[in-house]
Amino acid sequence: MGILSYLQSSILSKIVMAVTGAMLVGYIVIHTAGNLLIYSGQDAINSYSQFLHSLGPVLWIARIVLLLALILHIWTSIVLKVSSNEAKPEKYAVKNYFKAKLTSRTMLWTGVAVFLFVVYHVSHLTLHITNPEHVVNQMYLPHGLHLSSAASALSYERTDVYRMVILGFQNPLISLVYMIAVTIVGFHLNHAVQSMFQTLGLNHPKYFPTIQKSSVALSFIIIFCLISIPISVLLKLIGGNL
Repeated sequence: MGILSYLQSSILSKIVMAVTGAMLVGYIVIHTAGNLLIYSGQDAINSYSQFLHSLGPVLWIARIVLLLALILHIWTSIVLKVSSNEAKPEKYAVKNYFKAKLTSRTMLWTGVAVFLFVVYHVSHLTLHITNPEHVVNQMYLPHGLHLSSAASALSYERTDVYRMVILGFQNPLISLVYMIAVTIVGFHLNHAVQSMFQTLGLNHPKYFPTIQKSSVALSFIIIFCLISIPISVLLKLIGGNL
């Protein structure tokens, strides 16, 4: 019996979906914080990128874990949705039709949109498949050293992530797609966090309103922070010299 057979268990599926959901939410928060380093200048975000790549195998393990988390999250979501539909009385479904239409149906399409955006985002800024002309290597010399024959031995090349992001967002179409996609991510995140707590049965009337408000606040913060970057680039508030 494979792992997917074990995930047919409703209880196990709920646990797996909650854990993987929390992992993905945590990644989005950390990823957003890292992106905001662009406001600290070229060296700050390039150093952050260099640090991540210096982790070597650890970075790839983290990527694989996140990919597996995403796959398991999608699978268990489907399993729970199918089980819920099979167990739900018809009159209950009719009574809650409009609520289900807003959450379940939009979650499906926003989930697809998020997936497509992730594929493009990774292709653009990680794999450099799209817009490879934006990828430029930068010679870096550690702080406190002056260029000399001795110090040059300590210099090394690193990807100029700052330049790549600026050049990408200077294209209005890329910025528009990014802003729309980020808004969809925030919308999906809002409902996903609430659904995660509901799935675990943590929807007590006393506490759930706080969970709802917190998920809405988190979503707006994520959207605002990420959208601010292409807007700042288009307005030449950052990267205006490129």
